[in-house]
Amino acid sequence: MARDARQEESPRRFRVKLSSVSLVTLVATLMLVFVGGYTRGSGSGYGCADRWPLCEGGALGGLLPRADYHMIIEWSHRWLAATVGVLVVATAVLAWRQQRARKAVVWPATAAVGVVGLQAWIGRVVVQQELDADLVSLHLAISMIVVGLLVVVTVNALAVSPATPEERTRDRNWAALTAVGAAGAYVLVLLGSYVHNRYVPGWPLVQNQLFPVLDDKWAVVHLAHRILAAAGLLYLVFLLLAERRRDRPRPERYLLWAALGCYAVNVGLGAAHVFTKVRSTSIVALHLLVAAVVWALLVATATSARRPPVGEQVGLGAKEQQPQVPAQQPDTASIPGPTPQRTST
Repeated sequence: MARDARQEESPRRFRVKLSSVSLVTLVATLMLVFVGGYTRGSGSGYGCADRWPLCEGGALGGLLPRADYHMIIEWSHRWLAATVGVLVVATAVLAWRQQRARKAVVWPATAAVGVVGLQAWIGRVVVQQELDADLVSLHLAISMIVVGLLVVVTVNALAVSPATPEERTRDRNWAALTAVGAAGAYVLVLLGSYVHNRYVPGWPLVQNQLFPVLDDKWAVVHLAHRILAAAGLLYLVFLLLAERRRDRPRPERYLLWAALGCYAVNVGLGAAHVFTKVRSTSIVALHLLVAAVVWALLVATATSARRPPVGEQVGLGAKEQQPQVPAQQPDTASIPGPTPQRTST
């Protein structure tokens, strides 16, 4: 009995362990996004010169930074990135060891390892190309993919309410709507990253005009960023209203409300970014971080909306989500035994 009890508790312990590691990895990746934004905003991206992964002129042959502000910032960015890489590999190993049969967990965890490797290589190229703006934006784009993959792993590892095939078919439209919202958040992050250090006056209107003078590409991208930001805010409100008309799990509603709240905060940070003439490094980094959090929340909502069917679940999740069949009274006619005596009244 004691051994059976331990065997039944084992999947629960494994599930918590994997979800905990993936969640820690996700938080560390978001921290890396913040530090990366701070590094770029402070002009520290070239703090280690063109040497990678060590710092040119640093202590211990470049393994440690010297007492230089920009070198310390860039060195911190690189070593945090290395830590995230180790955590991503650990997440993938745990996924294969503990939930190998769950494609919704194993595949994104494995993909994250490859994407992190690509991101590290792009980071090296960025340094060698002296922080080319296009490559920096590509570097961020890959970072957001890592965030998205880790969100998928975490949500699916935590999921204990898989949808039946019928429910999945019925809510396919809802899954598509949430995916559109996540895709819009991703594009919005990339547009903002491309012009984050390019000051264009006016907020909320570019140049304080309804029809600004689009005499260079930066003004065009700023205008596209503002239009998409306004559309994204309206779309989030639409998703919340649409969710009320559907019998969706309550966590999805919480995720959408959290996304809307973070989105509103980021609108304020965007205004502050313009009013400070893009000179505040902290606002730059916070603006990027909150945008990444909005992206993560919408990916989580879309992942929840596309929960894998019951047949793909194993372990604790499958056990807990089997439909509860009411106990039936045994048929006394089929049970051998003495015939009950009839009593007279």
